[in-house]
Amino acid sequence: MSQENSNNKNKKRGHKGAFALGLVIICFALVGIVTVVMHAVSGVQTLFNNEAQKTEYEDFLYPVVMLDPEVFDDVTTADMSDLIAASILSLLSEDENSPYEFEFVEGETSGLAIPQDTVKDAFVSLFGTDIQPIHQSVECSTCVFEYQSSSGRYVIPITGYDPAYIPEVFDIDKTLEGTVSLTVGYIAYGDWEVDENNEYTQPEPAKYRKITLRETDSGYYVSAIKNADATKVTK
Repeated sequence: MSQENSNNKNKKRGHKGAFALGLVIICFALVGIVTVVMHAVSGVQTLFNNEAQKTEYEDFLYPVVMLDPEVFDDVTTADMSDLIAASILSLLSEDENSPYEFEFVEGETSGLAIPQDTVKDAFVSLFGTDIQPIHQSVECSTCVFEYQSSSGRYVIPITGYDPAYIPEVFDIDKTLEGTVSLTVGYIAYGDWEVDENNEYTQPEPAKYRKITLRETDSGYYVSAIKNADATKVTK
């Protein structure tokens, strides 16, 4: 993956954040100010040579971390409803380069209609093929993503959703076995504050997780999420 210079990267991420926030307001009110906040997390880490890699992992992990799923030693033992919800949220968080177009439907349940095959593709992108998605309605904070088996789609209500956490990658450990172990700080959404200059101040992570990514020919996927010892995290 090519790396751009710092100024161009920040400009590109700024445009992406602005679009994402507009998408949230128009379509779903998904994360409030979280897109701006998430990119602020990435922006303060400019002193490391692997900053681009950390940012890539943070973007990838965002729809998973925002849900704060239960820890699991292997993705095959994870809570299926968490995996489905994260897959849907990853689609709703796409930027302007997203290949997907979703239809708005009205009726007994109104909202954004997402085909189940599209959700399956997102599921595979996040969690690989070690486990197959079991389509089902899932609760997501203050709303429900309703699965309609007769039409093979999910209906996403137009409502607000505040994420539990935002990811910040601290350490990257690649192994010879084709896995990447990430130490990830969970930044609580509600802990951000605005200073006297109207700028967001970054809080300390509320907790840490060890997230294992397994590499494939086309990328990587989440294979495990475990508790991490905060005392052993290098900041």
